[in-house]
Amino acid sequence: MSQELILNWLGRLSESVARRDLEAHMALVSDKVQVYGIPGQPVIDYQGWRRRRDNEFRQNRLAELRHENVRIKTIGLRRLGFEVDEIMTARDGPILHLRKTILLEEEEDGQWRVVEETVHDWRIENGGST
Repeated sequence: MSQELILNWLGRLSESVARRDLEAHMALVSDKVQVYGIPGQPVIDYQGWRRRRDNEFRQNRLAELRHENVRIKTIGLRRLGFEVDEIMTARDGPILHLRKTILLEEEEDGQWRVVEETVHDWRIENGGST
């Protein structure tokens, strides 16, 4: 059940990027989200995430977002923590590989949203396939 929930959430996140649907994308993000480990930025909050993604969508910079190697770390009644490899493909070719931990929480409205992400490491590949 936990694996299915995580894969469904990741699939919806990727689909929102493919459609460049900012509202569908941000519906998967908690308004209390905190993102750690981004170079040059101590913490990204909800507004920072929204601004970044809105810019990527409007500028047509992000072509694809996909995920591999989901590894569940914690399971609670209303929280799920997992590590995942995230691959972000830019329209102009560069591919960003991130290894991150994501914490999902079932919020008061019954929806699962990301409340915390920590980027552990990343690398940039200059085009081509992964």
